[in-house]
Amino acid sequence: MVIALGSRVAAPTEYSPDVLEPIVRNASTAAGDYGSTGRYGYDRWHLYELSWLDGSGHAQSYVGVLCIDVKSPATIESKSLKLYLNSLNFKNFSNPEEAKSVICSDVGNLAGSEVTLELFAPEDIGMMTCEPDGVLLDALPPFDPSPVEWVSADAPLVQETLLSHRMRSLCPVTAQPDWGTLVVSYSGRRINRRALLDLVDSFRQQQDFHEHCVEQCFDLIRSAANPNALTVTGYYQRRGGIDITPVRASEPIATEFWRMGRQ
Repeated sequence: MVIALGSRVAAPTEYSPDVLEPIVRNASTAAGDYGSTGRYGYDRWHLYELSWLDGSGHAQSYVGVLCIDVKSPATIESKSLKLYLNSLNFKNFSNPEEAKSVICSDVGNLAGSEVTLELFAPEDIGMMTCEPDGVLLDALPPFDPSPVEWVSADAPLVQETLLSHRMRSLCPVTAQPDWGTLVVSYSGRRINRRALLDLVDSFRQQQDFHEHCVEQCFDLIRSAANPNALTVTGYYQRRGGIDITPVRASEPIATEFWRMGRQ
């Protein structure tokens, strides 16, 4: 296996599934004890540079939406996924379904679970682009160092979506910044918006993978605010022709293909 992250690795010119690298999820999920986490969801990858050759040797181009369930023992390191997808550029497939089958098999075998892949024409990106509808937190007053209570005892019951475009974390290997939009949808006692924005800002210098950052936000909000229902989504901007949108929820949730315009 080639260790891609943090290394200079040339794009493969032949089919190379061995370049794929796993990122092991938390210990309980990796051990198969998924139910005890109370966490559902998936990692949604938008693949903007998906290309291979058809049966006649002509180049084909697609945009793909690849989903890996959060209950899988591992997810895929993004740079290795980029290299793997580039290794398909010179491989012949008789039809798109054959290409989908190979990709799902290779990624699924490494992740340890079934994955799904939907293909779209490049001109169809607009139909999968949607801006989340919610309350933008970024205009709140500057950071207040005093402790903030997440939920007050007399807070009203609400159902709402809160979001911030200033989610920033660092790659755990290269320390390069990753930017995204964090979207929190919940029902229950109204959350203190200052507390949520402070949580977003707390990740600015944290080195971790996107998936882990979103899971940490989900777990902390669930623990601190005890909502009746909770979904946390991180729309991270693309790198190398790929973006990732981790989705974590308190209840089973159907996979979707949405992306934001900034991705």
